[in-house]
Amino acid sequence: MATTKKRLTISLSDSVLSDLEKLAKEKGLSKSGVITLFIEKYKAEKGQIMA
Repeated sequence: MATTKKRLTISLSDSVLSDLEKLAKEKGLSKSGVITLFIEKYKAEKGQIMA
C-alpha cells in the first residue's frame, strides 16, 4: 500500500543542516529519511506524540 507524503519547508541553522547532510550520507538515506527515522525512534522511546 502506497503512503501519501506531504511536502514540508523548514529552516535549519547551517550547523544543523550540515549535521543532517552528514547523517544522511553515512546512513545512505535522504534528509527526509533521517528526519523520519529520528521521529519514529523518538515515538518508540517516548510513546506516541499526542494529537
